[in-house]
Amino acid sequence: MIWDLVIVGGGPVGSFAGYLAGKNNIKTLIIEEHSKIGEPLHCLGKLSIHAFEEFPLPKESIRNSLKGGYFFFPNGNFIKLKKSKPDSYILDRSLFDKNMAELAGKNGCTLLLSAKAIGIEIENEATRLIIEEKNRRRKIEAKVIINAEGAKRQFAKRLGLKPNPYLVSLQYEVIGLELLDKECVEVYLGSTYSKGFFLWVSPYGNLTKIGVAVQPNENPKIFLDKFLNNLKKTRNSGIEIIKSYGGIIPILGPYEEYYYPNILIVGDAAGYNKSTTGGGIYFGLQGAQIAIEQVKKYLEDNNINHLKTFPKLTYKKFGKELKFTKIVRKFLNQLSDSDLNEIYKIINSEEIIRNIENFGDTAYQTSVLKTIPNLLKNKEFYKLSKFTPKILKSIF
Repeated sequence: MIWDLVIVGGGPVGSFAGYLAGKNNIKTLIIEEHSKIGEPLHCLGKLSIHAFEEFPLPKESIRNSLKGGYFFFPNGNFIKLKKSKPDSYILDRSLFDKNMAELAGKNGCTLLLSAKAIGIEIENEATRLIIEEKNRRRKIEAKVIINAEGAKRQFAKRLGLKPNPYLVSLQYEVIGLELLDKECVEVYLGSTYSKGFFLWVSPYGNLTKIGVAVQPNENPKIFLDKFLNNLKKTRNSGIEIIKSYGGIIPILGPYEEYYYPNILIVGDAAGYNKSTTGGGIYFGLQGAQIAIEQVKKYLEDNNINHLKTFPKLTYKKFGKELKFTKIVRKFLNQLSDSDLNEIYKIINSEEIIRNIENFGDTAYQTSVLKTIPNLLKNKEFYKLSKFTPKILKSIF
């Protein structure tokens, strides 16, 4: 049997690609290495409200609406940014993933669990995926393969594609913590609680998620436990951990190598994550949509250029956003704790905060650039010019 399309990975991006393929009568198989969809857990599950407005996503998994956040600086001061309407949702990621897989199945997509992609054969015009299933290997022939395997990029490595930058994360689900605002996340900046990223506290239904991401040579548990111990002393002594899980977060994408002959790479595997926050589902869904559009065209006329142009089309759609977040992340990672405290003093004004609240968008972060004309009227804003060398170093 020859499949029109085989998708590696049954996460939300792979399942969404399968759903769209099924709706377009593309004979599709999704292979997922785990025995259950949605397991193991490894992410916060924050998704922009734009995704639900743009795509027919199941809403049963929504646990909280977020309007903003508290941003804590190393000296303990914070800035609160809160919009009048929700900006994003916190999801039950396990349920969301299951619902997305069900959506794909209901639209004609076949799902194969406990099957791992371990290699590829390309001979003449035949593309064969080598999978390992129940301790035996077999080959599946497909006209096109979409790699939606996620952040580990194990299959991509087997294709000979280079490894890319990433962070390691750890997250606790806890009870007994009263949040500052149930419509806001808390973000902790500086070297005390993270190296190379930040620590977060987020509402999650009746629970709270506390997580951190750090550079690969650091141990996230050390930072997370230190924060939790301090939190118990300052806010609540009855905090109890009920679940913990971790994973890796790709950063500094998109990766240049996310096309391989007859193979398209989407989602975390392609580095569609915002380097500022690590979020990647929304742009992953957009990438999946573009991928299926190109696969459909290729299957209709057998013109390989439809597949080759895929990276350019995704870059046109959201590449500039990812590039902007990469620059911001490189800039932030150059800042010392004293630099961050100084930035707090500069931007802690009602005018600057109001501008960010009005124009800011956690999905489309270049929107913050719209605040510049107004901020140029504020004398305090010009004090940021001392960071120009670090900004330039981040760009070039």
